[in-house]
Amino acid sequence: MMQNGGLKTLQVSDNGKGIEREDFELVCERFATSKLQKFEDLMHMKTYGFRGEALASLSHVAKVNIVSKRADAKCAYQGNFLDGKLLAPTKPAAGKNGTCITATDLFYNLPTRRNKMTTHGEEAKMVYDTLLRFAIHRPDVSFALHQNQSSDFRTKGDGNFRDVVCNLLGRDVADTVIPISLDSNRLKFKFTGKISKPIASATSKNAQNRKTSRSFFSVFINGRSVRCDILKHPIDDVLQNRSLCVQFCALHLEIDETRIDVNVHPTKSSVIFLEKEEIIEEIREYFEKFINDLFGLPDRTEAVKEKEKEEEENEENLKFQFSQIPILTTQSIKSIESFRRASTSNSENGFKLKSSADPKKRVDHMEVRTDAKERKIDEFVVRGPMKRPRGNDSDEEDVFENLDDVEIQMTQNTTELDDGVSMVSMASGLGGDRRMNESQDLGEDEDLLENGTTYREFEFESLEILRHQIASSASLSLRELIKTSTFVGSIDPETVLIQFGTSLYMLKFSEILREFFYQISILSFGNYGSYRLEEETPLIIDMLELIGELSETDENYKAFSIFRDPTTREEAEFLLGEHVELLYDYFAIKMEWMCLEGEKRRLHITEIPSLVHHYVPQLEKLPFLVASLILDVEYDDEQKCFQSICRAIAELFTLHSPFITAEKKVSAFCGTHWKPLIKQVLMPLVKRKFIPPEHFKSADIFVQLADSHDLYKVFERCGS
Repeated sequence: MMQNGGLKTLQVSDNGKGIEREDFELVCERFATSKLQKFEDLMHMKTYGFRGEALASLSHVAKVNIVSKRADAKCAYQGNFLDGKLLAPTKPAAGKNGTCITATDLFYNLPTRRNKMTTHGEEAKMVYDTLLRFAIHRPDVSFALHQNQSSDFRTKGDGNFRDVVCNLLGRDVADTVIPISLDSNRLKFKFTGKISKPIASATSKNAQNRKTSRSFFSVFINGRSVRCDILKHPIDDVLQNRSLCVQFCALHLEIDETRIDVNVHPTKSSVIFLEKEEIIEEIREYFEKFINDLFGLPDRTEAVKEKEKEEEENEENLKFQFSQIPILTTQSIKSIESFRRASTSNSENGFKLKSSADPKKRVDHMEVRTDAKERKIDEFVVRGPMKRPRGNDSDEEDVFENLDDVEIQMTQNTTELDDGVSMVSMASGLGGDRRMNESQDLGEDEDLLENGTTYREFEFESLEILRHQIASSASLSLRELIKTSTFVGSIDPETVLIQFGTSLYMLKFSEILREFFYQISILSFGNYGSYRLEEETPLIIDMLELIGELSETDENYKAFSIFRDPTTREEAEFLLGEHVELLYDYFAIKMEWMCLEGEKRRLHITEIPSLVHHYVPQLEKLPFLVASLILDVEYDDEQKCFQSICRAIAELFTLHSPFITAEKKVSAFCGTHWKPLIKQVLMPLVKRKFIPPEHFKSADIFVQLADSHDLYKVFERCGS
């Protein structure tokens, strides 16, 4: 049982032998264990734990309660532990045979560590994944997870493997599982497992599997769940060489206890064993033969392998010969590759992607800019991929980072911007694994930059056109006005006052933000951060129904009247479901199909993009974002698709007065007050980053209210 990802409560219970009352004082002592009786037992480890450190460590960071009953005891006994010590003598308690350990207020004495664990969903997911692996590995043992979520489960423990897989991963997976087995007397190991029947990687069935469910992979060595990539590699190699993939793979390797060392990592998730290379190679040969027999493919003969080896050697020699040609210097190769751009097709989205082969990193300190606050021209030019790792001691990297610091420096009063968001949390890693930006005051994930993650570059022709449109339509005079102006104050969330020279201007700030966030979306394409929606993620179908009902009472929302029809809502949900990968990969809008207990599988929105740090958009506008993705986006036209989605995102981030709360907060889902947000975050960013388009001059976006020079003349005439 678990609450708040284990921070509030984490309870583990079993129906084992139980703990003697006399042993309670030693339960949370360091290095106290009942698993070892003599030193030689270390050579034949068959239990999960043996060092006596887990409970001791837990009692130092949480409040631990243990209730245990042996089969021959009349009642159970309980004890409370703190810092490894029993707080009071044990006392009788109600309890079943076995042991129940409850940890509450995890990291109560380490506030910094506790604050870092704000994403309860990630912690809960790791617990779920762990129990899932053990439940599938041991169908003869009943496992249960309770956290009051849709992921709760319980297995019967009757030894029926198929029922367990069907219950946890679905009938489609369970029906395709086939066993594998290898027993080697020479190397003294036994390799067993179960995999789903391999399918071709390029089939529509595999694409559908990736959209609707996740793959499962687990490795157990001597009954212990471990991370063992070297055991995964031969399986991957054999499948990739044949363009195959499997959705389910559960492997188990049994090795003589004297030939394996589990005392490598504190979590015992890593192991080392003797004759590793020989074991892996034998598993590879077995699995290759297994796949060939399964599909009726001929075995690869030694002659074929020898021929492939010879071809690889010839290829290496050819590469060496080309490298000796003196005319092809690094500079000449760079010049050639900059003109040679191969077009490849993106099979999922139907878009053409151009890739450049120039891996050389550009050096910013060789560029000349007269104003450090100006946007750099390379934001509008599509470049080849480059890596920008932090922590490089070279002078070149130091200069690069210093220039970035000048570019993005911003003074903020963090005490006034205490963001009390309860529903939204920053998403790291998705999975991560993919978002970074040079501008730290924009909404990209800075942790990825520190980990050396590559900034994703795209060379879509349509993206180049959209960026060129932003640059070519820029008004230099308005740019100078905004950049050198002084912020006076806010009239309301959609209107602000600035001073330029001797003139006072009123700006339609909502229009500026709408264009500004569109520019961010285009220039930071595919590199946004994201906010994860916690608690109950909203259903797409519910939001469409909401705005459909809204169109009946408000003429301003008449365009959404089509969503009154349930059939239309179903079709709209299916339309978004077909493009979830595009929306998440390029725009950080994550939608997932979920099936709640007893309900139909529905599409939920779980993440939205983050364009600016310290700014959570008004989530009341989320239904309108969904509606715009359905009504305004032409998914078959690349340029119009990118442009309309970026416009929809910009509309979501634009401030609107109707959603400001009575406490003058941005919205009911955000604790930030709108005035400090505009003054300390949005306006400084607009001054440094915004590129005003020329048509703003004729659209009354900038309205001059007064000029002190003209006022002086009026006073002078009055005085005379």
